[in-house]
Amino acid sequence: MDYGIIDCHAHIFPPAATAAGFPDVATHLLHQQRSMHMHGNQPYRRLRDRAIVTDRPLWDPNDPSPAGRRDVNFRVGTHGRYEWTAGGEDQYVQFLAPWMEDLEMTADTLVSYMDYAGVATAVLQNEHIYGNLAGEFAAASAAHPGRFVGLAQVEEAFAYQDHELERLADEIGRLGMAGFYFTTTGMFRSGYKPMHSDPTYDPFWTLVEKGGLPVFWVQSANSPVGTYEDEMRHLARIVERFPAIRHLLVHGVPTSLYADENDRLKLPSIIETLLTQAPVSAEILYPIAWGGKQEYPYPRAHLHIRQLVERFGASRFLWGSDAPNVDRYCTYAQSLTYFTRYCDYLSEADKRAILRDNAVALLPALQIQDGTTG
Repeated sequence: MDYGIIDCHAHIFPPAATAAGFPDVATHLLHQQRSMHMHGNQPYRRLRDRAIVTDRPLWDPNDPSPAGRRDVNFRVGTHGRYEWTAGGEDQYVQFLAPWMEDLEMTADTLVSYMDYAGVATAVLQNEHIYGNLAGEFAAASAAHPGRFVGLAQVEEAFAYQDHELERLADEIGRLGMAGFYFTTTGMFRSGYKPMHSDPTYDPFWTLVEKGGLPVFWVQSANSPVGTYEDEMRHLARIVERFPAIRHLLVHGVPTSLYADENDRLKLPSIIETLLTQAPVSAEILYPIAWGGKQEYPYPRAHLHIRQLVERFGASRFLWGSDAPNVDRYCTYAQSLTYFTRYCDYLSEADKRAILRDNAVALLPALQIQDGTTG
């Protein structure tokens, strides 16, 4: 390829047992426990025999606030695992790849991944599991010019409050973050009250709109917000009030929810509306969700990708890997080649749009690197 590929979804982070940008280790661990409660891609297992555990002992399902956290000695394990003790049994979830002894991903390691796979630049997405890492992202960008742009981490439950607005303005200004990362799971700290589409959040959305930077969204199919369609309705309300903000659906449209037995997609009208009439794009990122259910190169995923591109156009989609998390299922290079080598249904122009041009159009920082603006 005669252009630099951009990975719109990658992570770096310090060891998971550290504060990692939070005020203390305990606050980081609170977020990690809530995240592992919400996580559904990997099963819980009993440590002594690896038997799958179907109970969900980490959180009271009737109380999404911090008060619902259960005392199970939740802890950071080793080799990609989070661990806890419930009913006298040690249990774990294999959240990251087994090679990650300290649950750490350095910038140098990610650059080596990228060099080997032929990826030019990565967007460093934040996430409370890993920490509040804008400072680390700025340092990585300075150490590896042209290889990274980072996203600011929003404390979603408090995003509209003055102290949070000041912190975010600093991350965008002094630290040079290129956009905002917003996961609705983070609203557990306020018990999901108010919701992010409530006018209470308008000071935050005003800051985002004035900054001209996009929002990278993580939404769930089953959470206190509701269904995935409910998540999209909240997004639609924000789009209506703040039409200049551009949005990216992290992990992409969950097409498996809307496919029949022949893999024909019938998407809800709210998704159709957002992807045709609003400034909303989506990631193409299938291995992290499908890798535990089918083998590389994920042939069913290609049936879905083809329908998405035919329905909404290639300009709505950006390729991402979710490295290093994707290592649970395939290599970093394979998270790219399942797309580049097996999407012969796409034109070269469409491939380039998804692999580079759409990311450059979305993120002003990439436009500056590309020499197309400024």
